Amino acid sequence: MSEELFYHKGERSGMHFHGRKRSKGGVAGFVLAVAAAAIFVVLCVASAMAKGAAGVIVGGLGLLTMILCGVAFWLSLKGLKEQDVYTKLPFAGLLISGALFVVLFCLYIVGI
Repeated sequence: MSEELFYHKGERSGMHFHGRKRSKGGVAGFVLAVAAAAIFVVLCVASAMAKGAAGVIVGGLGLLTMILCGVAFWLSLKGLKEQDVYTKLPFAGLLISGALFVVLFCLYIVGI
């Protein structure tokens, strides 16, 4: 068999294997992880502007962000387990959401 059946090297760098696709769950997990990171940055800025006394609303949004990280972690992990998919985005989503979940959990424990 010729090499053209297995991969196609286009103008972009890298190879594209036929039959592989983007995992929808992995992409969704990555997007949710990035959104959770953005929300975390906004909450940190709001807390800093209030000099640490931002109130219950910021704390509640932090808990919701931690839940969002858990969902993103689950979706990314599910996307990594699929067969014949690209794994860069699900792996990045897994790292971002996992690290952010640990940070938010530590902040929650310190806040208790």
